[in-house]
Amino acid sequence: MYEVTEKILREVRKVIVGKDDVVEKVWISILAQGHVLLEEHSPHGIGNHAVIITEHDEALCLKIKALLESLHYVGFSNFDIKYDSRDGKYKLFEINCRQGRSNYYVTGAGYNIAKLLVEDLVEHKELPFVITENESLWRMVPKAVAFKFVPKAYHPRMKALLKKGVATHSLEYSRDFGLQRFWRVWKTHIGNMVRFNRHNKVPEENL
Repeated sequence: MYEVTEKILREVRKVIVGKDDVVEKVWISILAQGHVLLEEHSPHGIGNHAVIITEHDEALCLKIKALLESLHYVGFSNFDIKYDSRDGKYKLFEINCRQGRSNYYVTGAGYNIAKLLVEDLVEHKELPFVITENESLWRMVPKAVAFKFVPKAYHPRMKALLKKGVATHSLEYSRDFGLQRFWRVWKTHIGNMVRFNRHNKVPEENL
């Protein structure tokens, strides 16, 4: 694995000119834990995250940090983790080596990924290692869908974060909301309402 990583770094250095440690330190600088509250169940979108709330578990994050460092991993990564109530442990079963659409929850928690890239690769700033502690709510669906299909137990936290103004939606941006864009976003909202009503099951506690 180390030899492969070195070959990749050599190729990256041919394209990116700058300090030698730049290509090696990116993305071990921040770890953000997101608790998925809702996923899509439609045939073409099954498994896609729809609602995420950020949580803080330092011990878990440090284990993931150690794993990435032992693999000499460089770049974006998303881990799929499940909590096993039988032994009280988290089980890591997949790593996606990319930035997914739901990664905007990291920005919502106060750490803009694009800004970090610029600071590291363009401005050559030192990026301290950070485990996010800020609680925030991210969604890809309308509020009506989120509250209908996310279990009621999470509703108070969701409402509190919305009230505090620490909630984000990947498509909603007040500074870029012309008529055409408004129509496209509204169309996406309607599509999500239809798909979730058709393919997702309302939790029993919400009925």
